[in-house]
Amino acid sequence: MAPFKWSPSGEGLLAGLLYDWIGSQTFFAHILAILLLVIQGFLINAIVIENRLSNEVNLFPGVFYVLISCLLPDFLYLSPVLIGNTFILIALVELFSTYKTPSCADRIFNAGFWTGVASLFYAPFIFYFILVNAGLNILRAFNLKERLMVLIGLLVPIFLTGLYYFSFDRLDYFWEVQFKENISFLGIEAGAGGWNNYVKVLLFAGFILFAVINNGSYLTRRNIQAQKKISILYWVMISGLFGAAFQKNLALEHFILLAPALGVFLAFTFTELKRQWAESLHFLILLAALALQLIPWQL
Repeated sequence: MAPFKWSPSGEGLLAGLLYDWIGSQTFFAHILAILLLVIQGFLINAIVIENRLSNEVNLFPGVFYVLISCLLPDFLYLSPVLIGNTFILIALVELFSTYKTPSCADRIFNAGFWTGVASLFYAPFIFYFILVNAGLNILRAFNLKERLMVLIGLLVPIFLTGLYYFSFDRLDYFWEVQFKENISFLGIEAGAGGWNNYVKVLLFAGFILFAVINNGSYLTRRNIQAQKKISILYWVMISGLFGAAFQKNLALEHFILLAPALGVFLAFTFTELKRQWAESLHFLILLAALALQLIPWQL
């Protein structure tokens, strides 16, 4: 890989504790990052297969998720956002299971709870409160009690963590690390300009535009349940982009938030293409990934 300097951004309190234990760029940190990617890839595949989001049963969603999550040199570390993605995927599992389920208070609470846990690793995940509420609006009729369940679930892990630090008279430390150091409107990381970063941003802008343009093809020949759940994946991207506006020292690894949705959408496209075109698409993305890893961006 080309020389690259990296340090965590958006680091929540639990991410800081984990880094104090195993470090952020040690051998064990890299092993944990690989394990998380494998687990997340399996979770993505389970979500797509269990909810019949794709017209064909295959493992492409997990493959493309891992590919996107390793696309940039900025992504090849145990970043807070990579850790938090694990809990967001669990929250999606809980959210999707509420469809046509009369008694699912536990699932609704859990969706908010795991979102709150994710925010303790990467602060912008707190804005995925938007995702969970939008998902409930899509899957279920409006119910104020259910919205309160989500809010309570979101706040419980944050409250309990704050209570722990309060018991040691360190509430100010909790507030400083979890919120003050991470929340700022349009707080782009210093030195984030330059052609190298513009290329990377444009690449992901292209992915997003591609997913939006192909929205119609993703929804055709699917049942109503699959269509609703696929539309929720767009809210994954909307919530991630909204959170970017309030992240202090915003860095490129923030794009990993988009990987679950983009991985599924690219898998849909790959599955529906003719074989020769599908192979070309996969080759081009793989070639782009290799180029982005090997080009000495920082020189």
